[in-house]
Amino acid sequence: MLFSYDKTLGTVETSQGTMTLTKVFIPFFLEMFLMNFMQTVNTFMLSYFSDNAVAAVGAAGQFSSMIYTFYSVIGTGVSIVLCHHLGAGKKEQTSEAVFSALVFGATLSAVISILMSIFARPCMTLLNIKGDVLDDAAKYFSICMQFSFLPALFVIISSIFKSYGFPQISVGISLGMNILNAALNYLVIFQPFPFFLKGVSGIAWCSNISRGVALICIIICLFRLPLQLDFHKMRPKSLLKIKEILRVGLPGGISSLSYNVSQTVTTSVIALVGVSAISTKIYVSNLVFYVYVLGLSLGMSTSLLIGWLCGAKKYDQAYKLNLQNLKVTILLNATLSILLFLFGRPLLSLFTKDPDILKVGCALLFWDIFVEIFRGFNHIEENSLRGAGDVVFPMIVSICSCWAMSVLFSYILGVKLGLGLTGCWIAFAMDEAFRGINYFFRWKSKKWMKKTVV
Repeated sequence: MLFSYDKTLGTVETSQGTMTLTKVFIPFFLEMFLMNFMQTVNTFMLSYFSDNAVAAVGAAGQFSSMIYTFYSVIGTGVSIVLCHHLGAGKKEQTSEAVFSALVFGATLSAVISILMSIFARPCMTLLNIKGDVLDDAAKYFSICMQFSFLPALFVIISSIFKSYGFPQISVGISLGMNILNAALNYLVIFQPFPFFLKGVSGIAWCSNISRGVALICIIICLFRLPLQLDFHKMRPKSLLKIKEILRVGLPGGISSLSYNVSQTVTTSVIALVGVSAISTKIYVSNLVFYVYVLGLSLGMSTSLLIGWLCGAKKYDQAYKLNLQNLKVTILLNATLSILLFLFGRPLLSLFTKDPDILKVGCALLFWDIFVEIFRGFNHIEENSLRGAGDVVFPMIVSICSCWAMSVLFSYILGVKLGLGLTGCWIAFAMDEAFRGINYFFRWKSKKWMKKTVV
């Protein structure tokens, strides 16, 4: 039946206790929701400082996100490897995975920190920004990159906690980090009393301070929780575990990097439609994010449980859990996106009163219904395949789709055929549909059962 739901499929017995889908999903959802909300608050406050500061920090942040993708490779890889080994009850291998991920992550991020801080200005010139904006962006980027090992290690340790079934720890610390960052930003921007940090450089230092405090907290938790990590038994050969981590982590990182670059190119295509088109896209994207984050959180939760189940060779439960969560996600995405379309005009009116933007925005919310439905396939199926260790197939499909469908057809439909933003949104739906359907049939084929790391 379409609406039948079996809670036992989302239940996994671990050495730390019973892990359920609900216990994993809620922290994932809160983390992404609150971090995005705090980022919005920070941007809102920064806009009171100067438009140049917003542009500079935004430009530097766009480049920084590409750097942080390299760190997520290690986090994703160690998460998959840990889930499989934990599910199989292999304690020594889990310690080796954690140890090698931390050592390699610290070394890699230290090298990147040095190189990026030295070449900060040349990197910012690649974004075609000039004048004061370039100066501020280079200053901000240089300061943040000097300490990029802070978010690198935080991401890795956060992935470790999630794999062990303790996502609430990283969520709590992430929330505290963002609150601290917002409070420090307030002091820098509004200066309620003489504060030693000022300007864009002060904003950068606020970011480093909050990340440093968060890293200290999460390291303390790492050594205090009973994770049964035997670091004292580690030897140089234990570092060879990084090969396994990179083997499953790199494809996802390459896929994410390709997607981020393609989205940047798509934004430039939308700019060809007109300046107001970019504003419209931003407003609509702000609304649909709350549909997006729900499906992504459920997809990541599914990935975590499937990793454990595959490690324990419980493939039948993993298979059924995927299909059940797929139904739930599609139903939620369809319902929420339809509600957004029905109440689109009053919601968009919170951002702008421009009649042209409101008209186009409402039309986009209709087409976004199809985008979100097929995106539900992607969130569940792609994350499930990665959780099972099947990482190369999703990478190939993602790279081909985001460039051939999203970028190419955005240009053809939006610019050449004159459909504007509507054409771009149809291209987005085509991209999501192509990837989702391919991932779905890959899961149905059960070839992922042969990809378990253990």
